[in-house]
Amino acid sequence: MARIAIISDIHADLHALQDALRMIDALGCDRVVCAGDLVDYGLFPEETIALVRERRIPCVRGNHDRWATTNGGALSQEGADSAGVDATSWDLSRAALTYLGSLPATLRLEIDGTRFLVVHARPGSDMNGIHEDDPSLTVLDGWFADYKADVLVVGHTHAPLKRRAASGGLVLNPGTLMREAKYAPEAALIFDRAAGKFVRREPVLGTFGVFDTATREFQIVHTAGPGQP
Repeated sequence: MARIAIISDIHADLHALQDALRMIDALGCDRVVCAGDLVDYGLFPEETIALVRERRIPCVRGNHDRWATTNGGALSQEGADSAGVDATSWDLSRAALTYLGSLPATLRLEIDGTRFLVVHARPGSDMNGIHEDDPSLTVLDGWFADYKADVLVVGHTHAPLKRRAASGGLVLNPGTLMREAKYAPEAALIFDRAAGKFVRREPVLGTFGVFDTATREFQIVHTAGPGQP
């Protein structure tokens, strides 16, 4: 049996990451994996990257991480100390950009006999997320068969999710770890099939997930905010 902590969409919120890792350690989790988007919105991109690297947390590249490396590549000749900026204009060092550029789009792990596929949004795209009713079960089952995976770990939408495919494969999204941001993400418009219209969904902030390989239970955990225990 193994307990796997899943984090995603940290968005440079160092304090939320520190709080989450303390909680993860206290919960006795065996491994931590990250579904990407280390930078943008928050105040501490360099420190966030440094802590993820220090803890040796396997991580995939999110769309914000990709954008940062694209921007950094264009600006990398402008200064010796700062190689570029993220989308919220925080300086990123060459070392940070090199690390972000080294992150894979897809990560495969086998833990306690469970085969994990980790991507940022969905296989083949870091922009098109997975929702309760999208894509179809047929598409999900195709992914689990093609990638020979039991669990698909994703992020991107900032919405916690556990979705089961017809084959028994699980899609897990821990939501966004971010609590504090220089520029808070806007609420997303999603189509409510029951209501037959688009509705505005406010992001649920400060969450991570814990998956138990023995029971296949997935728990969403909220990090303690400032002034909370």
